[in-house]
Amino acid sequence: MTRQNEPGVLLVDDSVTIRYAMQNRLQRLGCQVDCVADGSSALAAIRARPYGLVLLDCFLPDIPGQEVARQVRRLEQEQRQRPYTPLIGISAEADAQHVQRCLDSGMDGMLAKPLQTQAIRRLLALWCDHDTEDEGEVATPEQEYGQDLDRLFLQTTRHDLAALEQASLLGDRARMAQLAHRMKGAALTMGRLELVALLDCVEEALRADADGQQAISLLLQSLASALQARSLQT
Repeated sequence: MTRQNEPGVLLVDDSVTIRYAMQNRLQRLGCQVDCVADGSSALAAIRARPYGLVLLDCFLPDIPGQEVARQVRRLEQEQRQRPYTPLIGISAEADAQHVQRCLDSGMDGMLAKPLQTQAIRRLLALWCDHDTEDEGEVATPEQEYGQDLDRLFLQTTRHDLAALEQASLLGDRARMAQLAHRMKGAALTMGRLELVALLDCVEEALRADADGQQAISLLLQSLASALQARSLQT
């Protein structure tokens, strides 16, 4: 149960970096926060208790965020006594077509990563009647969280890069796309724009024809070099 005047928020994202950063930020804004990493866990959590707000990643490893939204809306139609669950998509993609797909699935809105504190405040005021003191945006993740988040980001990104390289060797392009997108969301959260640019290239190569494997391999080497350079700076 949430404590009085503390809205319950469910954060659904497969990135450890994003869950760590956003859970801390939401708690500082006076929220009770539950975090899960996939769509199945999100549906189980929503069935178990009401939430004032759900922040729902669109690209989850098991069930796409849009399908989670459709299932939640069907559940509300079947169980009329259930309170309405505000669903806000979160994604590293923010083009008009993607936003429309989110809305068509039953989501109430979409936020682009990196998530901005001001936008979250507006959502809490709109859906949870929860007003917070405006302290402005923090300049960098390091100023907000110290070195703990940076170390977590480097550790998890190295792990994801190794998995991405393995998927490349196996020719598993669907797995590569999922990993590249997760890494890009984390890099956006950390403000690592050099990594975002490389991951954009990886995603673009994956969307191209099947003969782009050599280009993908070169991009993975560049990504590993950029990550190593960042590690040496910490």
